[in-house]
Amino acid sequence: MDKISQLSDDLLIKILSLLQTKDAVAMSILSKRWKSLWTLVPTLIFGEYPEDREDEDKVPKTNDESHCINMSQFVYGTLLLHKAPVLECFHLNRASGCSPSEIDLWIRIAVERFVRDLTIGFCYEYGVIRLPSMLFSCETLVTLELKKVIFLEVPSQIRFQSLKTLRLLFVKYVDEESFVRLISNSPVLEDLVVETCHDDNVVTFTINVPSLVSFSIRNTLQDLETENDLFVVHYHCLKQFTIVDYFGELTLIGNMPKLVEASLLSVSCQAKFIKSFTCVKCLSLCLPQEYPFPTGTVLSQLVSLELCLCESNWTNMLVSVLQHSPKLQVLKLAMNHLMCEGRTVCSIQPSSVPECLLYHLKTFEWRNYAGTEEDKEVAVYILKNAKKLETATIYPETDELVHKHKMFEELEIASRGSRLCELTMWLSPYQIFKSC
Repeated sequence: MDKISQLSDDLLIKILSLLQTKDAVAMSILSKRWKSLWTLVPTLIFGEYPEDREDEDKVPKTNDESHCINMSQFVYGTLLLHKAPVLECFHLNRASGCSPSEIDLWIRIAVERFVRDLTIGFCYEYGVIRLPSMLFSCETLVTLELKKVIFLEVPSQIRFQSLKTLRLLFVKYVDEESFVRLISNSPVLEDLVVETCHDDNVVTFTINVPSLVSFSIRNTLQDLETENDLFVVHYHCLKQFTIVDYFGELTLIGNMPKLVEASLLSVSCQAKFIKSFTCVKCLSLCLPQEYPFPTGTVLSQLVSLELCLCESNWTNMLVSVLQHSPKLQVLKLAMNHLMCEGRTVCSIQPSSVPECLLYHLKTFEWRNYAGTEEDKEVAVYILKNAKKLETATIYPETDELVHKHKMFEELEIASRGSRLCELTMWLSPYQIFKSC
């Protein structure tokens, strides 16, 4: 404590701003100097989310009412004592049970304190909120996240002058026009995340924001009832484009000459969209087996590929991408989804060795390596034909040490096209097999 007490107030406030507010307040008992120090922290974070959404279902619902009462009282008390003239960050997570009038008041206070980063999220159920009209003209707001929110209304006049990041997670809107107003009146918006949900009152999500650099469509609730949704995306200046577990339709309008990174990780995505990504440098793929790689499409700028192995045709997709990616330097294989039923993996049978293996591939990584005959065939093929390979790293799926050792020996004795290649197999976070 002696060394900590020698730090300046400014530095201590920065340290406290890294904590949840309840922890920062708890630090006030350390000494008289710390007693009011937390009141100057420009960051207020209430009720962080569980580490993953599966944990939400494990929290006893019988404690919800008392939790919400205590949380409301704590937020009120904190804002009453808080003295920082500028509120950089205000996060209200797990707000189930907090009334719309309470949230309205707290947001008004945050706006009056020039808030830059605002999060309102509900955890166990959807929450109804009425966002104050002053928020929609807040000139200082840079980041806004809304989770499981039901809008009572969205005003016709909106102007998010400084908003750069907007995350709309499982939000239920008044109508389609409300969604469009939320995203289209932000002249400097760069990063947009939309996670769809059932009964969101939107059939067509139109994304036409010229300033947008990064856009993500997601449905991590695995809500199959959103399969009738339609996203119409205008490219403009997009550099990052992500689709994760989205089951609806997608229409892409325009060219994507500036796209650098793309992820198609959805069972509903079609390989035809790859035609729009010919300039992409980093690509993640998980595509259904009924959609083959589009003929004649060359990914001339691709340097990094991650391919999901859940589909039966993943070896065919791998060969196709390798043959059409002459500059590929990094190849990653992983099981990002559960394996499809009746999955039968085909042997890897390229007509000729892809150019990227002969001249450019330097890094090979395989997660969830099961060591089947098909897996071993693919791994051996890469090791044998990648002439410039520098590192090959394997993360086995099994927990059995004997099985891991056998898989390592099978790959270690395989011939390698590159003398510089170092083969590594991870046993645990602290143990590895390594071969040069």
